[in-house]
Amino acid sequence: MSTRAPRPGHGDLRSLARCRAGRDARRQPRIATGLAVGALVHLACEPRPATPTADAPVVPAAPGSTPRPARASPPPAPAVVPDAYQLGPLDYAASSTGVLLAWSRRRDDAGEIVVQSLDRRGVPQGGPRLVLRSDGEVVDLALSTAGGGAWIAYVAALEFDPPAGLVGAVALADDLSATSAPLVLDRFSHEALVAWDSERVRVQALGRGTAIVAALGAAVACRDRVRGGQRPCPGYHMYRIDGAAFVEVAQVGVDGGQSDMGALLDVGAGHLLDVWAWHGGPSHAGIYLPRGAGKAATPKFRRIDCRPPIRRGFDGAALVTFCADDLDARCHLAVGPGDDDACDRFHAVDLADRVLTPRQQPHGPAITSQQLRCHDGHPVLDIAWKGGQRRLDPQAPRAALDLRPEIGVWTGELGVRVAADGRIDRFRCDEDRLVESTEPAAPAFVDLAAAARELK
Repeated sequence: MSTRAPRPGHGDLRSLARCRAGRDARRQPRIATGLAVGALVHLACEPRPATPTADAPVVPAAPGSTPRPARASPPPAPAVVPDAYQLGPLDYAASSTGVLLAWSRRRDDAGEIVVQSLDRRGVPQGGPRLVLRSDGEVVDLALSTAGGGAWIAYVAALEFDPPAGLVGAVALADDLSATSAPLVLDRFSHEALVAWDSERVRVQALGRGTAIVAALGAAVACRDRVRGGQRPCPGYHMYRIDGAAFVEVAQVGVDGGQSDMGALLDVGAGHLLDVWAWHGGPSHAGIYLPRGAGKAATPKFRRIDCRPPIRRGFDGAALVTFCADDLDARCHLAVGPGDDDACDRFHAVDLADRVLTPRQQPHGPAITSQQLRCHDGHPVLDIAWKGGQRRLDPQAPRAALDLRPEIGVWTGELGVRVAADGRIDRFRCDEDRLVESTEPAAPAFVDLAAAARELK
């Protein structure tokens, strides 16, 4: 399962303070007594908290604060030659040997995608490898690994006449070279590409030769929720790749502006994608592709819609959703006993549509605690509400739970987290505590501007 690094300059969501970037600022469930799991959307105006001591465990938080794995002061970033490269999006995923990292960069008018392998302790192995060169800037990319295979999907802005957007995908061999020429899945208008600075592509590797890709693309008709009738809407398209062949299996339009997409989730029985926008309030749409099917279908299980951004995961048995509520001092998470209606909520439903959280609360019960801890030598997230609790274990069979914003990806030995500037943080389990792992001989950065070797 792939994870996405924060964009440069974006903070995490460990503070209760929020930045309102315009009328419809994006919001994410807050965390007051633990650490969250999921594909998070990061906001760019939260202050960096004070740096704690290395090897300190996650401890209960003071009201209004958030516990986290401790982190030592990072060393200075590696020097980058001015004007050598303009660094672009970065993504990484757990691999059979540790971690696989992919990023884009641009020099002059050409873009390129580079990959680097890290071992189980987050130490770079060999040098970076050049996967492909693009005629334009790579504005988004996604990486996924499965069954010994790896796939990169990307969106590029082509400076042609007229300019256009391109969706491509490439599979990687064991030596990290591209297995063949990149597949061009779609070309679409430049206007659609630059309309919103949002997530544009997702990929789910199914094996060495197969993958599912979801991406922004050409407009798709949808219903105008304010004026009625049909209109061209931001379009999202899903493709299935088998070797050198691919087919578009689904498309959906979502009404409004500020359109965005959630995680591409493998729920065992199929693949689920959320998209949303804003038009007189939030609007929602989605795609569900049953496993092995050639077209989208309606899932048997319910999918609750919350105020965007929507954060979901699959714990191996149930689809779990975190629903944000307004930042409100009445919530007991911040000030002790208070008003449940002011708190974030948690909902779980299995694939047979059996609701596993109290049914009388459509969006699930108010969360009373969220705690990241270690169990059986790896991190888990414990969620509690009045009268119940559920443990989310990313290592459970078939689970698709993302702890990347907190500890990166779990390699079997450490949590390895890579920041957008190449900084590497490492975490380990100490009994039931999660602490920062100090690795004196391990580099603290991946040099994203290093020369990359091209494999023929």
